[in-house]
Amino acid sequence: MAYVATVIALNQGLTDAFTEKFENLLRSEGITTLRLEYLKPGAVVDYYLDVESIRFNEIKNAFFEFSNAHGVDIVLQKANDDRKNKGLFVFDMDSTLIQQEVIDMIAAYANVEPEVSKITEAAMNGEIDFNESLKQRVALLKGIPSTVFEDLKTKITFTPGARNLTRVLRSLGVKTAVLSGGFIPLANWVKGELGLDYAYANNLELTEDGTELTGRTYGTVVNNVVKGELLQEIAQKEGVPLSKVVAVGDGSNDLVMMGIAGFGVAFNAKPVVQKKAPSRINTPSLETILYILGYNEKDQEKLLSA
Repeated sequence: MAYVATVIALNQGLTDAFTEKFENLLRSEGITTLRLEYLKPGAVVDYYLDVESIRFNEIKNAFFEFSNAHGVDIVLQKANDDRKNKGLFVFDMDSTLIQQEVIDMIAAYANVEPEVSKITEAAMNGEIDFNESLKQRVALLKGIPSTVFEDLKTKITFTPGARNLTRVLRSLGVKTAVLSGGFIPLANWVKGELGLDYAYANNLELTEDGTELTGRTYGTVVNNVVKGELLQEIAQKEGVPLSKVVAVGDGSNDLVMMGIAGFGVAFNAKPVVQKKAPSRINTPSLETILYILGYNEKDQEKLLSA
């Protein structure tokens, strides 16, 4: 079966020495190269390969180890129309669409940042149940003024490429959503800033006069399972088959939705998440995802200028 391996070397470039090593790996695995297509000369190339479907995970793991050793990203997927023909993108928010972990920023207001960061790190690595970690972290935020969300909007920075990627997706008619284990006031703000179609996140309870956080949440907790359910719910509502859904995130609580989606991308994720995710990229910009979809440098320029 025809597969495509997208090799991304945006930092050091695709040197002759690297190319020789990668092609030696292909030969050692008995993989036939059908053709090459450069998406960004000297930096991103598609290798169209003849790979037995039964060997997909084996080859993917070999590429994973090779890419770790050589500081590149290699994304393996079927070479079919679904690669470009997407209908829905769902994103995590913290450390994915934006560069911060919002709960850590809120914690700074309460001078409990070290305690909250420690719990956040454990949750991201899958060392503690997400619901329990959320409960513990939010409890530490009791008494913080509810105006904190407006203050944070001036400090949040969007991940490089987030605006351009979502702009291109809109122009292609792709529906977009943010599914966050963070908080709905900021998820809704991110939705508006990026022109997304959906936003789901957790609700922080306020005191009766609405001036302070109580240290509790209310409603359904948006955890890993709920993210997967929301993905399916949105896809069904929009009439998009799961094979045409992409899920992008960085934490262990994103793995379920990555697995349900036709294509999952771990973006600058924790090592344990990268190992388990369907694919991973470790570049500064979310625009790199457009290469994975098969859009070359010129394609991207045209889409952004439209």
